[in-house]
Amino acid sequence: MLSLSKRLAVNPRLRKIWSTYVPYALGIASNAGLNIVLISLLTHQLAPSVYGTYSVSITVIVLASSVAGQWLQQATGRFLAGSSTAESAYTKAAILLGLGGILLMLLVFYALTALFVLVDSTHGSDLWLVCVFGIAAQTVFTLVGTALQSEQRAWSYAVQQACSGALKIAFSVLVCRASQQNVGGLLYACAAAQLLGVIFGAWQARFFDRTVLRKLGSSRALLIFRRLRAYGGAMTLWFIFMNLAMYCDRLLVRALAGSATAGLYGAAATLVVGSVNLVMAPILAATWPQLMAAWNMRNEQAASRMLGDLLTYLMCAGVALVAVVSAVAEPATRLFLGEKFSAASTLLPLLTASAFCFSLGPFFHKPLEFKERKATMCAFAAMALLLNGLLSVILTPWLGGVGAGTAALVSGAAYCALCAVRGKKIVNWRIRADRLATVSALAVAASFLARRVSSWWHFEGNLWDFIAASAAFGVLFGVALAGAFVVSSARRRLKIMGG
Repeated sequence: MLSLSKRLAVNPRLRKIWSTYVPYALGIASNAGLNIVLISLLTHQLAPSVYGTYSVSITVIVLASSVAGQWLQQATGRFLAGSSTAESAYTKAAILLGLGGILLMLLVFYALTALFVLVDSTHGSDLWLVCVFGIAAQTVFTLVGTALQSEQRAWSYAVQQACSGALKIAFSVLVCRASQQNVGGLLYACAAAQLLGVIFGAWQARFFDRTVLRKLGSSRALLIFRRLRAYGGAMTLWFIFMNLAMYCDRLLVRALAGSATAGLYGAAATLVVGSVNLVMAPILAATWPQLMAAWNMRNEQAASRMLGDLLTYLMCAGVALVAVVSAVAEPATRLFLGEKFSAASTLLPLLTASAFCFSLGPFFHKPLEFKERKATMCAFAAMALLLNGLLSVILTPWLGGVGAGTAALVSGAAYCALCAVRGKKIVNWRIRADRLATVSALAVAASFLARRVSSWWHFEGNLWDFIAASAAFGVLFGVALAGAFVVSSARRRLKIMGG
């Protein structure tokens, strides 16, 4: 048998998968998995009210860093990818100029925040200083990761993501051992882990090379910087609206239902987002380049077929994930979040569905992106934001976390529906409704039966309860899918024979 190295040398497609798809999937999936571990550790150590403050702070940091640096990240992905060695040096110099401007703006904001803290030193006001520092770390970390992706340094990207996630856990554990009330310390721990990832990533992307640093003051670097600013600014508004639509329910739940409910909701939301990423990453890594290649070659028929198949498979995966989360929600909540957060179990299936809707949004709007209908995309994202905010204000005081989750689910589904209606006029993709209906029916039935079966078992320890519920769903769903496949194949053969 051929060794792995010989197979990679002989088979170019296998070599491409090994060098690109596998590391990207590992990097994204490991980061998502490590975030789940971090959530589990923190929820076992912190009170719900303390975790609620931490969760809201992290949400503020993510949103603010998107506002501050998304224009440069979008432009980096566009202009650094595929550039020659000489051109990339000028582009990296322009990126450093843009990053310097962002950090200077954040430094001024940090100074103003420090003055505010000196004047108004109420409890919790110093947390704003920590958030500004976290915003800077998050912005630079994401930008460096984008540069690694643009130059297809896939394994470097995977190492950066995995090591940063592991360091977050290590630093956060040290902070929790010192104090279980120090939210600022936890935020500093996350920022420190990201900054170490920035150093590694910037070194791998060669931002520190002399050829790059010597071009910082060149007229060509300034010209490219203006191009980066013009291109990146066009997509920033959509990104801001979309991120606010995704996260505004988490921010409003604290104001409308209190910090304890915000802690339960934030822990459940972060846990399911990590689970969704674990499912999405391998699918995206395997299919996305082929879709883009078909469109770039102006093969609209192939692009429409591939987009329809991709949406079908993603929606099937989403239904299956919601079903398995529903089956294991109670033991999973006790295992990963702890007994103090057991009340969050009812939120897990709902938040999984809403997270998947928002993850599907960028695929439903791809036809609009192909035709550069940015105004339409911004309008739809703004509608989703307004809908989420309005429904959250109405439902959260009445239903608590369930109301906020319902608002997120409806707004995410509304964005997908709006983009689907408009996008099908550009690319006439088609979802395999029969396949989606079959998977949905089998998943719902397997989830229901798995809950009934697992309720008959009584194990000592949440881990065994979780394993038993997962195994029950896996066996039931797997057998049902195999049976459906056999029936479908038999019908296809009979149809061919009869035709």
